[in-house]
Amino acid sequence: MLRKMATSTAFLPGSDLLDPLVSLAQEFRQGLEELTEDAESALSGRHFIFSRYGKELYPYFEDTDATTVPGCIVPIKEGRPVASVDSTCVLIGETTDGALYAARTAVGVSLEGSLRKFVRLGPLLVYVTASGMSGLRSELSSPELGFLLADHTMAERVIRNIVERRVIGSLLLSGGPIIVLADGSLKHPMGQFSGSIQGLARERACLVGLSKWSNLIFSEDVMCSLTRADGPVFHTTDSGGVRTVLAKFSADGLVFRLDIDCQESTEAVLGRLLWNDSFPSGYPESLKAAHHLSVFSKAEDQALKALVTKRFKVKQLPTFTLRTIALGSFKGGA
Repeated sequence: MLRKMATSTAFLPGSDLLDPLVSLAQEFRQGLEELTEDAESALSGRHFIFSRYGKELYPYFEDTDATTVPGCIVPIKEGRPVASVDSTCVLIGETTDGALYAARTAVGVSLEGSLRKFVRLGPLLVYVTASGMSGLRSELSSPELGFLLADHTMAERVIRNIVERRVIGSLLLSGGPIIVLADGSLKHPMGQFSGSIQGLARERACLVGLSKWSNLIFSEDVMCSLTRADGPVFHTTDSGGVRTVLAKFSADGLVFRLDIDCQESTEAVLGRLLWNDSFPSGYPESLKAAHHLSVFSKAEDQALKALVTKRFKVKQLPTFTLRTIALGSFKGGA
């Protein structure tokens, strides 16, 4: 298939018009050869996970002679609320000037091993244009707004982050001892919970980010040691200002990455988290509840569109699926 890349134009009539592509194909082939040389040293023998249509997959390691000795998570039998935060943002529609989104956030609160209460905020309607973001206070610059207008996926993520930062900040400032659990890494390059949010964590108010996927799980030695352990265990991978650990909260549970921003020790934070939340499959029940409560159902999506149509008196344009009509298929059908 790769060899045909530079010769597939030879059978086209008027192929002289495509001669520049032949040289470009040769350049691409040279790039492939350079990659092959680099990959022999960069990829050879490395653990590798093939993507399944872009989805993140969890690796399974066979038993090895692991040498890492994990630390035990000992439950600290002290009632301390675990407030887990998650959110959802969806695109409602577009105009010639911008895009309208709906966002919703939810907080699940666990205490002493069971889910006690939940709060849902929203839906919030947010209209993004080149001149600003209406419906949600933000300090985005004009270039940032232009970027959001060009990429709906990025706009949804930024709106989610703004909403979650506000909720997390309010919980950390509540005044009482609390563990705030966020869905995602505290060290994400997009800065989801960085800056002022991390500065709010105090001795009795802890911020913990839990990631369902991380490249840290490629470490076979650590993962095997944690997985084979008979009970809740952890291993510290970064002991900086925001500590990063791999942790398993139940004997047969999965291993997850946690980023911890707290003045208390890692053992104390994990021990209180283990005692106050429940962990089916190793995942905190409060965070699972927050996720399900924040998601929009298909019925709610239609209700939001009806609300927008009635309240704002928009004129709905008839639509069709662009990709199906434009691209069709090799069989000739549309």
